[in-house]
Amino acid sequence: MAEVPHKKALSSKLLTMKFMQREQEQETRQKLEREQVRVVTEAHWVLDQKALDLPKPKFQVEYEPSFLQMDAIERTSVGRVSFQKFNTEIETTASKSASDQQLDRELKRERANEIGDDELADGLGHSNSAKKTKTASASKKPTTNRRVPPQKTNRSGTSNDDKNNGSISGTQKRSFMKPQE
Repeated sequence: MAEVPHKKALSSKLLTMKFMQREQEQETRQKLEREQVRVVTEAHWVLDQKALDLPKPKFQVEYEPSFLQMDAIERTSVGRVSFQKFNTEIETTASKSASDQQLDRELKRERANEIGDDELADGLGHSNSAKKTKTASASKKPTTNRRVPPQKTNRSGTSNDDKNNGSISGTQKRSFMKPQE
């Protein structure tokens, strides 16, 4: 059998030298790197894409209206800004542009809520026909006769209204009258 030649160990003086220490560190680094690469390759899994021919899911997106105002981008102001009356010209132009933007938004809302002539005519036509049907059904109900209370007359035979017509203030002093027996 062939004997493996025995490698002689390096002397301790030689191992203490700087270049030998660097070489040993480099060898240990290479061993660690090889070990890490081996661990990664063993842990690395590869899936066969041909075996997994699954259809991609189709996403259906539904948009729902929100109560939040998403037009905040319009409201952002671009340009110079002044704080605490540092530059009044910039503040006046900024406030003017802000009020103009607010006015534009209000006008847009009014136009959206505005009713056209045709729509108004249709709406009134439907409401009038509804009123006609209501009055027709109301006429079928029995009416109650309201009696007008008779006018009170004094002993002299004149009504209270006749006396009030002659007075300027419209009020008359009332006096107690004894009942007749």
